[in-house]
Amino acid sequence: MSGDSDGPVECCWPVPDDQADEIAARFPDLTLRTEPAHQEAFVRQEGPGRWGSGTQVEIAIETLFAWASEQQRQPFGGVRSALIPNPADQGAGPDCAFAVSLR
Repeated sequence: MSGDSDGPVECCWPVPDDQADEIAARFPDLTLRTEPAHQEAFVRQEGPGRWGSGTQVEIAIETLFAWASEQQRQPFGGVRSALIPNPADQGAGPDCAFAVSLR
């Protein structure tokens, strides 16, 4: 994958176990999935909005994998981009983080 290619996009939202079936029934085009508990490493941008350039994104992702290697942890699954609400941003948009799951 490169900065010029399309990649898969996945939007995730945690839901309470006791409401999962009801929520899935209301949104039939969505897939209900349960992940086992795991740890993630992440790098968060310094402010609201978007990462400034593709180079910053590449550095952020490389940093995640370098940190995992230094900690003798193995990433698994894809890199995730997480949008994180931040009320302190006063409408400037959510913060963003890149994360990888760890074994």
